[in-house]
Amino acid sequence: MSKRPVIVHFHLFKNAGTSVDTVLKNNFGGRWIEIEGAADRKLTPEALTEFIEANPQFDAISSHTAIVSLPVMENAKIIPIFFFRHPLDRIRSAYDFERKQDAQTPGAIKAKEGDFESYMDWRMSTSTPWQVSEFHAFRLKDFHEFTPAKQRQLFLPRAKKALDSIPVVGLVENFDESMTRLETYIRGFFPGFEGESVHANRTVDRALELSENVNKFRDRIGSDVFSKLLENNAVDLELYNYVKSEFFPASRS
Repeated sequence: MSKRPVIVHFHLFKNAGTSVDTVLKNNFGGRWIEIEGAADRKLTPEALTEFIEANPQFDAISSHTAIVSLPVMENAKIIPIFFFRHPLDRIRSAYDFERKQDAQTPGAIKAKEGDFESYMDWRMSTSTPWQVSEFHAFRLKDFHEFTPAKQRQLFLPRAKKALDSIPVVGLVENFDESMTRLETYIRGFFPGFEGESVHANRTVDRALELSENVNKFRDRIGSDVFSKLLENNAVDLELYNYVKSEFFPASRS
């Protein structure tokens, strides 16, 4: 008996996740659902497996908190959706979003209180420094096995291994091309799937050149702070270049 296909969208903050969710909702309607870990904790592979087994009515799942991993299930095949983004452009977008966000979350409050340097320093001093430091590597490092945060020397090889295990890796700056690839892959399981281009919850038009976005951000925060940001995201930048060269070679600059 063939396994039941289930799409799992790992919704990373400011990585085109709202647009991807719109595509899933348009395709699956009530057969799509968002789930998160209990009490704002991570959604473990075990908990995800339990949910899938107990809820056969859902064909697609999105989660902000799911550990990026593919549970091996006897009766279901996980079809992952994972988008990567230039790490500094993601941080810029997240910071601008929190500055405009009408919310009382700690991030939204701090983003409005001072400049980016103070916001970054605050982030680095909290339990969530990954919002401004090695964001993608931190999410990918546990794909095959748990990697303690203090073992940073393992982030790069384990994150690369994770990317190599994901059938279709999306790239935010190549959103339409990514959706076309996902459409082709997902149609092997859901023949009617349409990976239409949508642009939801954006603070900046994706048509703008990435280099322009990053250069303007550097001018805004100053070269010293920008250099510190580069240092804090050295692994993520290497992973970004890896994604570009391995999965989107035609778009290399």
